[in-house]
Amino acid sequence: MRQHHAIAHDTPLPNRTCRDCSSEFYDPKSRRKYCSSCHPNAGRNNGNWSDAKETAVCRTCDTTFEYYPSEKDGVYCEGCVLGADGLLPDNPAERDRIDTPCTSCGTAMSIVPSRLNNCTQGVFCSRECHGAWLSKHVVGSDHHQWEGGTIEYSGSWWQVRRRALARDNYQCQQCGRPREELGRNPDVHHIERVRNFENPDEAPRLSNVISLCRSCHQHVEAGNIPTPSRDSEG
Repeated sequence: MRQHHAIAHDTPLPNRTCRDCSSEFYDPKSRRKYCSSCHPNAGRNNGNWSDAKETAVCRTCDTTFEYYPSEKDGVYCEGCVLGADGLLPDNPAERDRIDTPCTSCGTAMSIVPSRLNNCTQGVFCSRECHGAWLSKHVVGSDHHQWEGGTIEYSGSWWQVRRRALARDNYQCQQCGRPREELGRNPDVHHIERVRNFENPDEAPRLSNVISLCRSCHQHVEAGNIPTPSRDSEG
């Protein structure tokens, strides 16, 4: 029923109840205890909650503002903090900047010189642009995980891939982003690598694959994060 509702109506059914406001919401991993509107570390949910705020005068604009008591006194109001150009009044990082194009898409950027001098691959306006550049230039024997040759997938792979995407509601099982936010279907990752099977045709089974967005897939492949676990099935 949940899979049908998510695929046919493009909206997952609620599966959690917020402990603070009792509203129902959907969590792809069914772990969250609070909805997005109820911050788990704010207000009465904070271990230091004392049910009262203190007042202080902003050193910049002299307005009076409230803040929750802590070990430090309030110094600047929220408006002055958000409007500040940098953490320090004359931060050289804010003054000495150079204009350069994104190495991938050519979009003009203003960056600190050290960022250009310390980057061997170039500079990029976003993680997506960096990923697109890597996919185009760091491939084959130039890739740090190159093990030689390609692997031919059997015809059953495409059927397993479709079933995995439907099972995972077309969502990344690491970060929870859905297909609509990604702008494409998630990747389908082999939990146990195909190269580890004596017979590669045994690798594409439903219990050995999981849906991941391109970014999380790259992090899993690089070993930066573990592969999300899931119950064995199929």
